[in-house]
Amino acid sequence: MLNKKIGLIALLAGFAAGEIMADTVTNFAAGDVLLCLRNGQTKDMVVDLGQYTPLASGTLNQRIPITRLSASQIAFAFGDAGSLNWSAIGWLGDNTLLVTRKRTDLNKQSLTPSSANNALQAAAAQSMSAVPTGANYQFVSGPYVANSTSSSVVEPESAANYPAQQGKSYKNALFGSGSFPNFGGTLPSGDPEVATAADFATAGTVVRSDFYQIPTGSGTAGVTYLGYFEMASNGTLTFVAKPTTIPVIKSISRAGNDSVISYTAGLYGTYTLRGTNSLTSGVAATNWPAITTLTSGDNAIHSVTNTTTDNIRFYTITAQ
Repeated sequence: MLNKKIGLIALLAGFAAGEIMADTVTNFAAGDVLLCLRNGQTKDMVVDLGQYTPLASGTLNQRIPITRLSASQIAFAFGDAGSLNWSAIGWLGDNTLLVTRKRTDLNKQSLTPSSANNALQAAAAQSMSAVPTGANYQFVSGPYVANSTSSSVVEPESAANYPAQQGKSYKNALFGSGSFPNFGGTLPSGDPEVATAADFATAGTVVRSDFYQIPTGSGTAGVTYLGYFEMASNGTLTFVAKPTTIPVIKSISRAGNDSVISYTAGLYGTYTLRGTNSLTSGVAATNWPAITTLTSGDNAIHSVTNTTTDNIRFYTITAQ
């Protein structure tokens, strides 16, 4: 188990007590979320977003602006938000991991990652711990101090800029000795990064990356989906807590007066099956009569039976 406070006493010797704030790289604690960005050139950026609990306790579909990500820092470090690889990472004192997982479909949640045993997740947390240590060193002694704050540090990517015991750049901690970006093979959920396209700044769309809380163990049963980070083309970032999923009717079969509707709902929210026998002009689907509240809380396919003598029947699912 990692100590909840990384030892930074020697590095903080030049700071007055009033300058040391919680939820910064100078006072990093287990449970802080690190937003990390790189573009494979000469600079990385590490942003301490503070404790994960405000994200985890957000209300349904709450949009939480990530104000510590500075547009001026992105411009200085990378030019713009195009061709960026970024992730959000962290860990708790019991080796629970906090990590992002990229989406392959913008509007579809990624597959839930599985937990791993305590030893493997402890190794992942240990590998992650080099990131705030390195960011703190660069905030105190690095070449980009003028472009950094105690919670958002622009850092050199080269290992030559990190003396022994002074941590690593995000890029070097992420890759370890391998080529796959998962903290040297220790991160059980795999690659935590999402990439933006080269023309992202002018493409007029967003990218999304799902954020998970992964306790030690096995399988996906104990893993909590907290929400997703959404980056806009200008580099601004928002966290969407407990998002309702777009429900999907997978199939409808009819036998006698029974219609069997197969569907997927979502992890959060209340999903209602609605039906009507007439598509009257001007009547929104959200106003169709409610039939039943549907099973939700997972990504599985469920089914429900609606008994009706209507010759024609239309169905929809609404979420709230």
